[in-house]
Amino acid sequence: MKVETYNLFPTTAVRTDCSDFIYPQDHQDMMDSTDMLIENGVYTDNELTPKYQTSLVIFQNDAPAVWQKLKRTFVRACENYLEATPQFCSQQKSIEFTGCSAWVYKSWKSMEEGQQNPWHHHNPAFLSGVYYIKVPGDPAVGGTEFHDPRTAPALGSQFQSIAGHEYSWIIFPGWLSHKSVLPDSEEPRYVVAANMYAKVNGAS
Repeated sequence: MKVETYNLFPTTAVRTDCSDFIYPQDHQDMMDSTDMLIENGVYTDNELTPKYQTSLVIFQNDAPAVWQKLKRTFVRACENYLEATPQFCSQQKSIEFTGCSAWVYKSWKSMEEGQQNPWHHHNPAFLSGVYYIKVPGDPAVGGTEFHDPRTAPALGSQFQSIAGHEYSWIIFPGWLSHKSVLPDSEEPRYVVAANMYAKVNGAS
């Protein structure tokens, strides 16, 4: 898996290319599975989360095989993050992953324009990731935007976007504020968001 590092302000994001492991039919299966979940009402429906965001089901043990396959790439992408950022945290060599969760987000231009796309973070997740299944049009307009953590998003300051290249994970610290870049297309955009939890090996 090819790895690329992005220096974002005082922190780092790392892209892992999964195109040697995940194939076009896998992406089609993921989109079909997402559409089925949405059709069956397995998505969040409240003012705090945008439609259509599925529930936290795709990395569960009983999820379809294609999601289990993607889950393995997420674990590897998180390992790649730690390898690429050896000074990320103290006691890094003793970090043990304890579990992960994930959901899918399906959107298109007119739907996004009718709702909020707020800055958010995934704290207390140790690491978070975004996987791009389908990004119509220019991947730079359909990726993820990050906010300089040294100031509150409401105060403006610095932002930096990473393009949404299909077949890749972007991994970043769970506390880093971010939001989706709105797609300029009525063709649906499918992305997966995931959280990895961890502990220091030997700690209770």
